[in-house]
Amino acid sequence: MSPRMPPDAAPPACAPLFLSASIAAAAEQTVTFTVENMTCALCPITVRTAIARVAVVRDVHVDFEAKTATVLFDDAETTVENIAEASRLAGYPAIPEE
Repeated sequence: MSPRMPPDAAPPACAPLFLSASIAAAAEQTVTFTVENMTCALCPITVRTAIARVAVVRDVHVDFEAKTATVLFDDAETTVENIAEASRLAGYPAIPEE
């Protein structure tokens, strides 16, 4: 049987871990970009690789036919503009869809 904690006692050490996990989940965002200059089957691979190199990007799906890239990322750590810039630097300007 564990001893009862006094009401003014500090929370257990594991409490911040649960709080951090819920904050992290809340920071995820999904954005779809229109991607220019994709002309062949290898272009989506280049776009995906460039965007995936942004450290906090969790997932990238590039649709060649629709000329889009859908990106799941941590918006507490990077911005939509940083992701678009990564694609632009690879030769494929990316514009976030409204």
